[in-house]
Amino acid sequence: MIPTQRPLQRFPIPTFADKLISAAGCGRQETCSGQESVLAATPSIDERNVDAVRRHSASGLFALGLLGWTPTGGGALPSLSLVTALALAALAWGAVLRWKLRRLTGILDTTLGSTADGILIVNNRGRVISFNQKFVEMWRLPESIAASRDYGQALSWVLNQLKDPEVFHPKVRELYASPEAQSDDRLEIKDGRTFEGRSEPLLAAGRTAGRVWRFRDVSRQMRAEEALAQERSLLRTLVESLPDYIYAKDLESRFLLLNTPGARMMGAQTPDELLGKTDFDIYSKELASQYYADEQRVFQTGQPLVGQAEPCWDPVTNSAKWLLTTKVPFRDGSGRIIGLVGSGRDITASRLVAEELQKAKEGAEAASRAKSEFLANMSHEVRTPMNAILGMTDLALDTELSPEQREYLSTVKASAESLMTVINDILDFSKIEAGKLDMECIDFSLLDNLEETTRSLASPAQEKGLELVCDVGPEVPARVLGDPTRLRQIITNLLGNAIKFTERGEVALEVEVETVDRTGAGPADQDGITLHFTIRDTGVGIPPEQQKLIFQAFSQADGTTTRRFGGTGLGLTISTRLVEMMGGRIWVESEVGQGSRFHFTARFGVGKDVPITRDTEPASLVDVPVLVVDDNATNRRLLEARLRSWHMQPESVSSGVEALTRMQQACDGGRAFPLLLVDSHMPEMDGFMLVEKIREHPEMAGTTIVMLTSAGQRGDAARCRNLGIVGYLPKPIRQAELRDAIADVLGRGPSEAAAPELVTRHTLREQRRGLRILLAEDNAVNQKLAIRALEKFGHVVSVACDGEQALAALEESTFDLILMDVQMPKLDGFETTRAIRERELGTQLHRPIIAMTAYAMKGDREKCLAAGMDAYVSKPIRADELLEAIDAAVQDEPPG
Repeated sequence: MIPTQRPLQRFPIPTFADKLISAAGCGRQETCSGQESVLAATPSIDERNVDAVRRHSASGLFALGLLGWTPTGGGALPSLSLVTALALAALAWGAVLRWKLRRLTGILDTTLGSTADGILIVNNRGRVISFNQKFVEMWRLPESIAASRDYGQALSWVLNQLKDPEVFHPKVRELYASPEAQSDDRLEIKDGRTFEGRSEPLLAAGRTAGRVWRFRDVSRQMRAEEALAQERSLLRTLVESLPDYIYAKDLESRFLLLNTPGARMMGAQTPDELLGKTDFDIYSKELASQYYADEQRVFQTGQPLVGQAEPCWDPVTNSAKWLLTTKVPFRDGSGRIIGLVGSGRDITASRLVAEELQKAKEGAEAASRAKSEFLANMSHEVRTPMNAILGMTDLALDTELSPEQREYLSTVKASAESLMTVINDILDFSKIEAGKLDMECIDFSLLDNLEETTRSLASPAQEKGLELVCDVGPEVPARVLGDPTRLRQIITNLLGNAIKFTERGEVALEVEVETVDRTGAGPADQDGITLHFTIRDTGVGIPPEQQKLIFQAFSQADGTTTRRFGGTGLGLTISTRLVEMMGGRIWVESEVGQGSRFHFTARFGVGKDVPITRDTEPASLVDVPVLVVDDNATNRRLLEARLRSWHMQPESVSSGVEALTRMQQACDGGRAFPLLLVDSHMPEMDGFMLVEKIREHPEMAGTTIVMLTSAGQRGDAARCRNLGIVGYLPKPIRQAELRDAIADVLGRGPSEAAAPELVTRHTLREQRRGLRILLAEDNAVNQKLAIRALEKFGHVVSVACDGEQALAALEESTFDLILMDVQMPKLDGFETTRAIRERELGTQLHRPIIAMTAYAMKGDREKCLAAGMDAYVSKPIRADELLEAIDAAVQDEPPG
């Protein structure tokens, strides 16, 4: 046997022509070159017969035999001549035949040599007649066997290479026992190859002359078929194992393929029961028509139908079901649609769950709406009387009262404000828990917001003798985009806590820029800025183990603080949630006995810089020397920074004694200070005592004095007038108010200086023009409070009890501003505002409208702005907040 790694050798293979020509040139019983002729298998020929023709059915070739004879004595010469002539003719004819045989059989040999199949031809006696090179290569036939042309050896070699020769060998014997039989076999070779073998009889002159074997290597084809069969089996297993309804249909919507789950879904036991049927044979006409229309649309458009929920009827349970159906067009090799492949999933259970969830969702939404309405109504019902209590108390405190009466009313006001704080905390916490609290994004003045918030807490700070400071860094933008109300709420909570837990010293709010983002990633897609807020106090401090707990709901630093300081313990929880909603974080740094520093960050958009005429720098302030007297270092630093920003020349000292010394030095040098800013509350020598000392020095009489106080007392105004103090401003001082006050007192003429009017924050506001204001409010108490507060500052107020009266009043008169209660009979504030804005369409008129509401729920501000209102004030309304909102709405606008 030839080793498998050895290259195959091509052996000389005798052609059919060689064999047949050799047979034609030999004697009657001779062989040529020791080889057997194809004709050896034919019957013997009588030596005395005239002629014999030997043919091969495959080649159409034949050999011619000559007639045997014996010469006589009398006619030897003529006979010899005749025989010679015939012999020569026979030789010539034989030569022609041999040439034609070689030419024709050459074509056959070439064909056999070029075929991809291995060919073996064997005669009836078991001799190999011929084989091609492919046969040698396929069976790796050794050279010795190929040369011997022994069919037995060749068969033995073939059988030894088969995996199962015992099966093939009997078939060979059967074939030779039945010469006309044919066979087709698949032969597995030991080296892993697979052959297909075909055997047919070789016919000559209508009789079997041998057998032709043809072998083809189908190993690659078999591997491909096995892989394909495995893939088909896998696919079928997958399709059958899926719980989904898998099917294929032709263009007439007849089932061509169906898996078992699909068949059972339609009431059949096996898929075969439904093949060739349509949906009309299974479902009602209505359902079948719907399915058919969907499928025809897929055929016509070529677009798949994906994830469509459609009804179905289950004939097994006799109940309605829902299927999630997908139908995809199926195309042939040319891209022509010949059917579709579809799937359906039973989604009845999930559909029922979804329906139940929808019902539950609707129920929850109804409950949420009811809860929201309850909170809104409760807010309104609580805030409305609280508005009257606080408002009337403020009005009473502005009248002449005995000390005892003032003490009683102050207690009422403090208790009402404390109750309002508790109510607000509970309402806000409820809104947070219900997910009803969200953020606004409007353009507002950050500095005004912070100063107003700080000032609102000045009273409790003054009662404890604390300095309350608002320090906003110069790099902080004047206007930002965000939620001013929620920012105020956070700062109020933190500053209120700082004041509550601080007995002496100061409480400061400090603001600086942490990061700036110019990518438009801030609120409302504006450039973003992250601000860092710090609330610093000199209070009791917080133990380390309590610093995380204080941010949890209903928690305080220890169990005694609730009784000692009061409060709900919700303020920091609410602040924490609000800070997170503003894109920031909150934390605390504290040491027991050393005070605390609460930090939080918040993201804002950068607002538009809107120039305000009142804030322009007065020329009278430029290069004016000013002396600041304050024992608090923070206040001195802030005042110096503000004065320098107005191009003044400030100096500062920390006591009255230092102030007298410095003023004397200035007078001696011929550069007396034209302006003195004095803190009223200082140790050893307070502000009033310092002014009394100054009045004892005639050379200092030209100095203009403005008193700054963090603890105003009744009668301070009279003392100021007696001492020639021209300004009296409470701390924390708003920058705009301080600048306006300084510009006012320095800009007075000689006649005004002789009998100066005391400048206060109220007189500064009173200097602004009076407005004609329409108040739309149905509550009589609220009407009275608003009228008193507005008329006190020179505004003229007209009252409308509902929306209809408000619209009628606008028809008869013109107003600079409208205060609009949201909840009114007949026509509420939203409808009234929309009606006003519709009337203004096509005109240049736009009356500012400020909403007043006791709801303060999620979306209230958005509803107000969407209706056309310009601002929003929540009840209970404080006079200062209302006046600030009015100033912001009508700043420098001409009367309507």
